[in-house]
Amino acid sequence: MDQAKIGAFIAALRREKSWTQEELGERLGVTNKTISRWENGNYMPSVEMLTLLGKEFGVTLNELLEGRKLGEADFRAAADEKLAQAMARSGERFRRWMNRYGAFAAIVLVLFLVIGMFIYANWQYRQEHPKDVAPLGTFACRDLWYDGGLRWLYLTFAHDGRYAIFDSAGRLFEYGTYNREGNVVRLDSGKETRWAVVKGTRIFDRSALGEGLMDYEFISRQPVFVNSDLWPPEAQSFLWSAKALPE
Repeated sequence: MDQAKIGAFIAALRREKSWTQEELGERLGVTNKTISRWENGNYMPSVEMLTLLGKEFGVTLNELLEGRKLGEADFRAAADEKLAQAMARSGERFRRWMNRYGAFAAIVLVLFLVIGMFIYANWQYRQEHPKDVAPLGTFACRDLWYDGGLRWLYLTFAHDGRYAIFDSAGRLFEYGTYNREGNVVRLDSGKETRWAVVKGTRIFDRSALGEGLMDYEFISRQPVFVNSDLWPPEAQSFLWSAKALPE
């Protein structure tokens, strides 16, 4: 995720509207200094602010995170180019197999090629349509430095609508229930409600360590939790049936 590119895109969209930084800040409920930090790439808007920016500028969350406007033509051109390259490589392999093993091996190869192309097309579709990726499972930010050491921060989603945010040291930051709405996940901790963005195999959410945006990478389809005495009794009860992380 390129913060500088995203900031430049926000600045360009603002200029298209002929708004000053102060005018945009008034629309979003923030100061012009905050707008300036976004546009300079020094600070990343929260998920809530990205959602509001998308509504103000008439663009999608995906376009804001990519730092440019996207259209079907962009996706189609890239997909055609990759498919042509794959077919060229496959054709060369096909000729070699024909010379060496004959028609039977060629037929087997064609079947594998068709299956491979289907798998590739499915992967490509998911890359172009991130809202189709389910949030169920566990996501992680790797090797974060805080509290004097390197930690992994986990965001895990159970199949019964529960979620939790915790680190590898057993510190629980947040837990509650979630509900998916398109490519946005609504998180309700009981104290507040906010939204995280699903993009491909990643989830972007407000940082549990302070200001900024956290980028969680998918690691497992299974919801996993850390068993820790540091968690309050009500949290232990809430997550009692979850599978623990391996040692």
